Amino acid sequence: MSAVPHALVSPLPALAPYRLLVVNGNTTTALTGSLAAQAEIFFGDAARIHAVTAGFGPAYIASRAEAAISAHAVLELVEREAGQASAPFDACLLACFGEPGIGAVRERLGVPVVGMAEASIMTAMQRGDRYAIVTVGRRWPGMLREQIRQLGVASRCAGILALPGNALDYVSRSPESALQVSLALDAAVEQGADVVIVAGAALAGYLPSLPRLPDVPIIDSYRAALAQVLALASLERAQRLSLIR
Repeated sequence: MSAVPHALVSPLPALAPYRLLVVNGNTTTALTGSLAAQAEIFFGDAARIHAVTAGFGPAYIASRAEAAISAHAVLELVEREAGQASAPFDACLLACFGEPGIGAVRERLGVPVVGMAEASIMTAMQRGDRYAIVTVGRRWPGMLREQIRQLGVASRCAGILALPGNALDYVSRSPESALQVSLALDAAVEQGADVVIVAGAALAGYLPSLPRLPDVPIIDSYRAALAQVLALASLERAQRLSLIR
């Protein structure tokens, strides 16, 4: 079999890093900075992160009313950033476990849009039979039960545990708050969960700070969303490349 002449061989083009839009639906800019830094470490050279903060609304979503306000802010922000971008984004990540406005954002953008709740629940169901969610804020259990019913995965949920206090107080990862998270993980396992989600932007990257972990898979909701947004962006790119070859 004769070799193909070198002049006829088309080298594969060098693929540019993915352009990912990360949207913090809360108005706390320091949290946006933390989320962006975690994403940059997670992706390395595979992606370029454009992280933005909601222009109005709550410092941290803790109720249905605040989630409704944030949905408006998120949609307005995403439309502006997409319109002003020098090049199209490959995917978008809503970095709020409540996923404010995710349906509207998906309606407006022509690229994959990933939310932390959906991504982490889907991941959890690939790791175990029954999942539990540990989060912060007394109103979140009711809000999350509604969200889980909408996703059609309520039968797999072993429970939702809400830690006391303000979620932003946990960002400092003090020994006291780390102990509370650790005890909640143990309680989730006692309720029958064989995989547990640590949920919310304030608890993103929290697992290394915990004194110990239960002997079941523990899912960081933000990292699950980062993994999924990269996977979906890569699938979209692969499909586009296959169409032009």
